[in-house]
Amino acid sequence: MSIAKSRREGNMFKRMFISCIRLFCAFSIIFFFPFVSHTQEKLTIQKVDDVEIISNPKHPVPKDGLRNRIVFEEDLSIGVVEGDENYMFGDTICCNTDGDGNFYVSDMKNLRIQKYNPEGRYLFTIGRKGQGPGEFRSLSVVRFDKDGNLYVCDVTGRKLSFFSKEGDFLRQIPMPGSFENIYINSNDLIIANKYEQAPADNALTMISTSGLFNEEFAQLAELHKIKREMALPGKDLSSRIQIMANMINLMVFKPQQLLTLAKNDFIYSGHPERYEINIFSPEGKLVKKITRDYEPIPISEKDKENFEEELSQEENFTDAPEDFRKKIFQLIKYPRHKPAYQSHTLIRSGFNQSFTLMENGWLALIVDYAEGEYTIFDLFDQEGRYIGNFKTTIPAEGLFFNNGKAYAIATEEGYKFVKRYGIEIQEY
Repeated sequence: MSIAKSRREGNMFKRMFISCIRLFCAFSIIFFFPFVSHTQEKLTIQKVDDVEIISNPKHPVPKDGLRNRIVFEEDLSIGVVEGDENYMFGDTICCNTDGDGNFYVSDMKNLRIQKYNPEGRYLFTIGRKGQGPGEFRSLSVVRFDKDGNLYVCDVTGRKLSFFSKEGDFLRQIPMPGSFENIYINSNDLIIANKYEQAPADNALTMISTSGLFNEEFAQLAELHKIKREMALPGKDLSSRIQIMANMINLMVFKPQQLLTLAKNDFIYSGHPERYEINIFSPEGKLVKKITRDYEPIPISEKDKENFEEELSQEENFTDAPEDFRKKIFQLIKYPRHKPAYQSHTLIRSGFNQSFTLMENGWLALIVDYAEGEYTIFDLFDQEGRYIGNFKTTIPAEGLFFNNGKAYAIATEEGYKFVKRYGIEIQEY
């Protein structure tokens, strides 16, 4: 046998051997390690008592075989560190835009609403600090009624104020209690979170109700209710420290009630003690649930450090003696895991929803974020089908979609800026 022939046969043998190894590996993966691949998990849809339940698995199979993600590219920033006061913001702001792309920035510290055109140029100021008509004691995000007028909630002043787009005060509605995150639908019904307190012996029950209300704030339908009890140990200094710690423990990484009103008046409600979004008809009847199996995200030491740093910057906390603050920190009790899709501490959140509707009907849901580092999204289509998970650097604070753009509040070196982003949906 020639040397060349021997080499050819040797190479052929090697190729056959490698092919056999590859085939064996493929066979082993399929038959001996069937749970390595996540492609076997499928979505299920069922109807229970007229409620459609969309159950998404932890690792779903995309409907068309491809996942989706959103790519954000900043195209406008409003705000300055020094200079024109009309572009300088306080430490807590929120923003909304109208159908023409104009910006309305609610500045909670300065108690005013600044209007800017789509190019970010300042136009005028709406409202000021005070108790009279058109004045504010506290401020919320600006929203728009069916006629295009602005309305804004003053929780401290207990009123809902209405303005024209030109900034003229129109009217106000008194609020018989504490209501937040208010929407008004096309039938002039109010969707809101109502907060109540029920004192008892050495304890205080905190009641939060998401509901549908008429213009007099009489409840027409209950969407979700939470009751939490806080101990009231006494009146001495150590008791006051414990009470403040108890209040913080009701808030730190705890699920909060979330609401979003769709353009067709359907109500999206979430309470992230579990991974579930409930969709209600305009009359307040539950019609759909979107759920997903998920892996809870543990609270890290860095998360705790960030929370305590944020808490240290709170006005009521910075005025307290250092020893008082240290004792508070020692009494904070952190849960093991973050909420299912809301990792915000929600101390300084001007307008944090954790989920928001895109204009194409998709649901973009924030499952985790680290300020200045990353934001992680889950994405669902119009049917409630889980179609993507992706990581980006867009800020989570105040995120919403409108006019084919995304908007958010960014914190840079301790200063607030309003950002607008171009968006592109990509398959991957």
